[in-house]
Amino acid sequence: MLGLLGVLAPASAEGYGRWEAETNTCTLRTEAQAPDSGARPQTCRAIRLEQNLEGMLTVRFLSTGVAEDVAVEQLIFVGQLATGQEPMRCNREARCDPQWPTSLTVTTVAASRYSPRGLLISLPRTHLARGSCRLEERQLRCEARSTSGGASWEAEARR
Repeated sequence: MLGLLGVLAPASAEGYGRWEAETNTCTLRTEAQAPDSGARPQTCRAIRLEQNLEGMLTVRFLSTGVAEDVAVEQLIFVGQLATGQEPMRCNREARCDPQWPTSLTVTTVAASRYSPRGLLISLPRTHLARGSCRLEERQLRCEARSTSGGASWEAEARR
């Protein structure tokens, strides 16, 4: 199922691609802009790092859907590598090896949901955000807050 999600870089594009791993423990928390909505904690089952442009990184936390018609939900943090951080090393098959530890300055957060058939249920909800990710070999942690205020997101995974 994980192979159905996300877009791979062309197989001949060295330096671009992804890295993916299952998690031992993983939690997601989303706090909506509405003050009475509260935080919505959730567990996830896998993490994926995608490098489509050098210096930019996408961190995806993949969880099992909470509704019957939703198979997979994603919480996605996108941003730039912090100064001095090395990009992932990728081969011709678009498989990458992260350079641990890595720090990321988050600029965008998005959420999307997929049906049991792997089809996108609705357009991803994307938010401009400010935050950071700290990516270590056994632990990945991201947090961000909407630039318009109110909404916040946190995710942490251990492998």
